[in-house]
Amino acid sequence: MKKTVVNLRNARKGEYRKVIEEILARGKCPFCPENFKYHKKPILRSQGQWFLTENSWPYTNTRCHLILICKTHKERFSELTRTDFKNVVNLTNWAIEKYKISGGAVFVRFGNTNFTGASVAHLHFQIVVPKPKRNKKGTERVTVPVGG
Repeated sequence: MKKTVVNLRNARKGEYRKVIEEILARGKCPFCPENFKYHKKPILRSQGQWFLTENSWPYTNTRCHLILICKTHKERFSELTRTDFKNVVNLTNWAIEKYKISGGAVFVRFGNTNFTGASVAHLHFQIVVPKPKRNKKGTERVTVPVGG
C-alpha cells in the first residue's frame, strides 16, 4: 500500500493546491530534506534535527506565519523526543525575538490528516501571528483548519 504524504482534500485553493497535486502525483514527502524543493522561502535557522522557515503559503490575516520542520520524517506525536521539544522551544523563542512577536499561537497537528486538517502528513509546528486591524484596535482573526 502506498503511503500518503499529502492530503489534497485539505489543501487550500490556488497555487498551493496545484503544488500539493504535484507532490501527490510524485508520492514523495515535501518536508523530507531530499524532497524539500517546493518550498519558496529560505531556511532561517536550524537547531538539531529541526529548522525554521516562513510559510510559503501563509494563512489569511497573518502578519507572520512560520513553520518548524523536523529533518526526520515523523507523523505521530509519540515519535517526538525531549530533544525535539527543546529544539522547537529554542527556535520558537528565537523567532519571537527576531519577529518581535507580542502574541500568537504555536500548534502542531499529528497523525491521520483526515482528522487533523493538515495537507502535509510530515509533522511540523506552526507559529501564527495575526495581523493588526486597520484601526489598530485588536487583530484580524486567523482561522486554522482542524478536521476535515
